[in-house]
Amino acid sequence: MDRMENSKVLIKKAISAIHTLNTRGRSIPAVESSVSYRDAKSGKINVKEFKNAIYTLIEADDFLYRKAPHHKLDDNEAKEFCKLIFKCKRHLDKVLEEFGFKFQEEEVKLKGDVLYIVSSKKLLRSLKSKMPEINVVSTDGVLHPEDMKVIRPDINEKALKGISKKCEIVKNQINRLIDMLKPSEVVVIVDENNKGDQLVYLRAKELYGAKKINIEDLDL
Repeated sequence: MDRMENSKVLIKKAISAIHTLNTRGRSIPAVESSVSYRDAKSGKINVKEFKNAIYTLIEADDFLYRKAPHHKLDDNEAKEFCKLIFKCKRHLDKVLEEFGFKFQEEEVKLKGDVLYIVSSKKLLRSLKSKMPEINVVSTDGVLHPEDMKVIRPDINEKALKGISKKCEIVKNQINRLIDMLKPSEVVVIVDENNKGDQLVYLRAKELYGAKKINIEDLDL
């Protein structure tokens, strides 16, 4: 069986797994058991979401080859594989919504009374373009100069002094926003695969009692 045929098999299995996720577990959005394809109404295919679903499954397809012939996954591999399946499910839900199917919301919704911290200006722009009303600030790097040594062990002292000044400016900005906005909570948006994000969260937790949400849970 060639790779294309294996990919087709994977897609069929993944769709079956997604159906199981929809009908099992209280934290998983579910549709009524009586809902079927016969309930579809006229609509337009969301090509972008459909393609994203396929691309995600193709990415998951890599597990078939790396873990053959037994396809057993350890805890970390299982999380990574299931993350892709859940991601695919979200894309497919959006495809089906165009044809009259309604699903419970599963993405984390950003709130107007929360101060969000991100580590990059690119993410800040993305969030503000989608929700201009939210309160979000970018650290544009770490919150403490010593954390940069974790990311770049070879960093020189001159560069570290510059980062130290930048960190103080950012922390002062965050403190001013907290004083002005009186947010219900401070939340760091974290990419779990980004060491810098993790370090920003740990410092923000220490300084502001911040919580965190995973960027994967946001509909960006």
